[in-house]
Amino acid sequence: MHSQLTFHNKDIDIQLSPDAAAQSHKLNSPLIIEIQIYFSCLMGKRLAFYTDQPMEGCWQVESDEFNHMLKDSQAVTDNVFIRFNTVMTKACPVSDHLGPPPVSDFKIKNQTPYVPSWLKIDFKDGKWCGEYGWPASQADYKNTKQVRGDALKASAG
Repeated sequence: MHSQLTFHNKDIDIQLSPDAAAQSHKLNSPLIIEIQIYFSCLMGKRLAFYTDQPMEGCWQVESDEFNHMLKDSQAVTDNVFIRFNTVMTKACPVSDHLGPPPVSDFKIKNQTPYVPSWLKIDFKDGKWCGEYGWPASQADYKNTKQVRGDALKASAG
């Protein structure tokens, strides 16, 4: 399934794999896939997966927060929404934070150059996943961190 969304006056080509498209029709509640440009010591690429209901491999957030995020999102299917966000950590840690990082408010005046050109979404091994990039990015190079709710649970145990 192929579609196109626009964030900050820039188009993003969205491609859902056949598995992701099929899974999107099985969802009982909305899923937000957030494209994060993660500023810390270096810039990082992250995809975060949010829902307000329990879902394997996703961050479950409170309904009020989820609804606020949903307002800034755009629909790809009836239940899958895409959101673009720039995030900056409050400190420059040696390692990446698991889960939502301690961030400061950070909005770039001109976000257009940071909006990726393409996003590929898949559903593998029971979890949503994906990659994104710009025109010069190698589509088969896997360098997007998948931010999941189960990572924090695993580190706490």
